[in-house]
Amino acid sequence: MTGIEIIPAVGGAFLLVGVISVVYQIFQMVVIDARARNLKHPGFWGVFTLGSDNLILYLIGRRRYPVVRMTDADRKEMARRKKVIGVSLAFMAAGAIGIVLYGMLTSSL
Repeated sequence: MTGIEIIPAVGGAFLLVGVISVVYQIFQMVVIDARARNLKHPGFWGVFTLGSDNLILYLIGRRRYPVVRMTDADRKEMARRKKVIGVSLAFMAAGAIGIVLYGMLTSSL
């Protein structure tokens, strides 16, 4: 195993960590939002949005329910989770670049 063969493994790990983190952060943000809108079973809504198009359905359906009780702590938590999503997207980009770079390097050999 040469040094270049580790690039896709590291890239894949970065990509996987980024994807898992984004999914988890979106789950937590939906739970906070559903709780602030007094929706029943906020945890269910968090799990519901893990599906492929279900986040869009949640975002469309939640418009009928105004924000009733979002505390400053919840607002700060949402802002923090948005920043974590930004870092997670950077991990995903780095992983994808590593995998593409490996493909480019090995195709020329």
